[in-house]
Amino acid sequence: MLKVLKHARLSLKESKESVNKSYDDCLQDIQSLREQFNARFDQLEERTVLELEQEKTDHEITIKTGVDEIDDITERLQKLFNDLNDGTEKSEASSYIDFAKCDDVIWTTKVLLKDITSKGCYMISFEPFKEITECLSSFEMLGEVICKTEEKPLPGPDHVFEVEEQVTYNVKCAGDERSCNISGICRLATGEFLLADSSNSNIKLLDSNYQEVSTCDVPELPQGLCLIGEREAAVAVNSNADDRHEIHFLCVRSGALLKTRRIKLQHGCNAVAHHGGDLYITTLNALHVYNISSGLDKQLYSDEEELTVLGCAVSPDGNSVFISNAAHHKLITLNKDGTKLSAFTHRDLPVPNEVHVTQQGHMFVTDYELGTVVQVVNDWRQTVKTLAGKGGALTRPWALCFNSDDRTLIVSQDRDDNIVELQLKH
Repeated sequence: MLKVLKHARLSLKESKESVNKSYDDCLQDIQSLREQFNARFDQLEERTVLELEQEKTDHEITIKTGVDEIDDITERLQKLFNDLNDGTEKSEASSYIDFAKCDDVIWTTKVLLKDITSKGCYMISFEPFKEITECLSSFEMLGEVICKTEEKPLPGPDHVFEVEEQVTYNVKCAGDERSCNISGICRLATGEFLLADSSNSNIKLLDSNYQEVSTCDVPELPQGLCLIGEREAAVAVNSNADDRHEIHFLCVRSGALLKTRRIKLQHGCNAVAHHGGDLYITTLNALHVYNISSGLDKQLYSDEEELTVLGCAVSPDGNSVFISNAAHHKLITLNKDGTKLSAFTHRDLPVPNEVHVTQQGHMFVTDYELGTVVQVVNDWRQTVKTLAGKGGALTRPWALCFNSDDRTLIVSQDRDDNIVELQLKH
């Protein structure tokens, strides 16, 4: 026990050093961001001042031109006045010529004065773009401060887990009108959970204790759910009745769920997995890959029968894709080009449904018929270890999510308000 306590104390000391270092790193990131903002604002200020100076120069030229015209016509008028009052006798013809000159200059003077007085006093004003001030005023901070702990290393993919305890949690939220049907689960880096509820057509954001934080309505019927970033997820919304086949993107910001965008598909969408900017989407009898950046959608694999391409998962390196074939009782392995590498069958997997692969390569599968959750080990083709469900403990298990921080496996059940947390030991 003394050794354990000493080790724990060293671990906490390392955590303190990690906190201090990450704090310094965050300060540098904030300062770097501020420098970027300063540089951009300096650029905007420089361009605005140049525009202001150009307007000032243009007005000064216009004013100087007006002053020069006034001086010129004043000089002409003064000369005519002096000529008319020089005291000499003038002939009628000479007087007429002087009068005509005066009339012409006076007419030109009136036109000039009318033009000058109609313009009023020159001035320059500045109106800031309201979009800039509104955008800046909408933020309370430069970014979101996220506290998280580093994952402790897990054993390799061939390690067999044991269930230490099985705990049930109710995830029905206040606004739910029907019993829950949790069709997808994923865990954020900050410890919260996202749950897709196909019965109530919403996405639930739960804290680490499975308590409601926020919900977001989506059209019928949300199916699979996967993370595509630390705080962003994609959910498959599939309704044959409404001919709706869409992927909806959501993000978590300041403790709330926000819908960001959606894409429409030309095929069905049920399970969905993500790797390297690609979404792997099942249609019950085909597997498609959709590139988020380019929008390119191509079919990797297909089968003529229904329920032959049900769940899917991608290996950590992205080189293998695993799909559940419930109709033929198989787990199928494809390479990233869609070529079939193997088909695995086992008596404990008569109707494989959801497939989940962790970042360390552990594979877990739910079996809808037996009501079990199994771990497939030894290169995912040789051994099946039943973790839970024998003896009727689970009812139609569906979605899966592995929490590497707590070494727990979260399982949903079809048409059930409860999820089950399998606490694993190793």
